[in-house]
Amino acid sequence: MKSKCRTSLASPCRLKAGFFALGGLTAIFFAGELLAQSAPDEVDVHQLHLPRTYLRYLPPMLDGARLMAADEHCAQFLAGDLNIDQSTLSHPVFRYQCRDPDGMTYRWHVDGDSLEVIDETRPGGRVSFAELSAEYEREREQARQRAAERQAKIDALQRERQEVAEQLEAERLAREQLEAERQEQARRGRLWQTCTAQLEAQTADMIAREWLTVAQPEPEVDEGRVRFNIDFNARNLTGTELKYRAYCDAKDQGETVTIEIHPRALVSSSADSMSSQAASTGTLSSQSSSH
Repeated sequence: MKSKCRTSLASPCRLKAGFFALGGLTAIFFAGELLAQSAPDEVDVHQLHLPRTYLRYLPPMLDGARLMAADEHCAQFLAGDLNIDQSTLSHPVFRYQCRDPDGMTYRWHVDGDSLEVIDETRPGGRVSFAELSAEYEREREQARQRAAERQAKIDALQRERQEVAEQLEAERLAREQLEAERQEQARRGRLWQTCTAQLEAQTADMIAREWLTVAQPEPEVDEGRVRFNIDFNARNLTGTELKYRAYCDAKDQGETVTIEIHPRALVSSSADSMSSQAASTGTLSSQSSSH
């Protein structure tokens, strides 16, 4: 008979194996060898407490304990017993205790027939462990969506701040550019005044001097040099008209000028010669290409 009790889960001997009375009401059931082997590590049958008259409900109580231990809120399964006040011999209500990941203990009441968690806040007063798991997943998905929305808002705000910063930087650079241009124009105005004053001093002894360039011209700017071209006429002792061009040069920085005066005919001849040479070179290049 002992052998039969150890090998048959359906045998009545399984439910009678190893229990003793506590206070005449509660007994601790020590499961048989096969029952202990089938229980997962999270639940020890020694943690389950039932009155002697309810021992036949140990299998569903163990199933409920396993569901409770498998719930993601239950970091450690602590104990299971019977809710005497809500139970009847035909309809037990189990009470399980767990410790959550934060170390706080909590209890759930589970219907012994349906193995659903009793929750009076819900419309039916019941919720299954599967529904709870689905709710957890929905909550996680909602949390992920909220996190994604928050991140999207943060990214949008960062882009907006970046755009504002770039716009402010562009405006600052534009202001600096305008200020630099304004200062350069002011410097060129001072250079022009210096050029005209020095040129007048250098040509003061010329006869019948006539200024052809009166207003400030646009200077030539090349490789750090600013040059004003100033045309004027004068006469020699015999009254012959003399045509001159003055070059007033200043470095890109600073306000010191140097002045050179050349006959305009010589300047024009040099310019025409350079133009003819360029045209001739272009013609020869064109003829070479055609050949």
